[in-house]
Amino acid sequence: MVEVSEKEVYKNLLKYKGKGKVNVGETEVGVALNPVDIHEVDSPDCLLWVEIFLRVFSQDLKLRIPIPVEAEKGGIYGGALEDLKKFVERGRYPIEVPMLVIAEAGYDSKEQPETFPVRFAVSQVPIRLLKSK
Repeated sequence: MVEVSEKEVYKNLLKYKGKGKVNVGETEVGVALNPVDIHEVDSPDCLLWVEIFLRVFSQDLKLRIPIPVEAEKGGIYGGALEDLKKFVERGRYPIEVPMLVIAEAGYDSKEQPETFPVRFAVSQVPIRLLKSK
């Protein structure tokens, strides 16, 4: 039986690290994928940060979303859902969503922490898929 290890999962996540750009309409959209190993300090074991950058009405906007990644021998029901619950309850890695306000005049900015409904689509894959790449 193949062992499911946090280090192995993270090593394979690093294959997805990188940046790219694509032109959409009148703007350039940048996308970055940044894996982070947090298994020694938090749950889940790793995060795959997805960052999207674009410029609209001369404003730089950034959307930043952490995708939790768990190495769990027992799968979804063998502990992964408990780690997802810890991840959500602790709130240490918030999703960053931009909001653009068009006003009569002037520029301003503000950060506003809010709760936001999220539906996690939890997908399980076998460890052998990491070995075949």
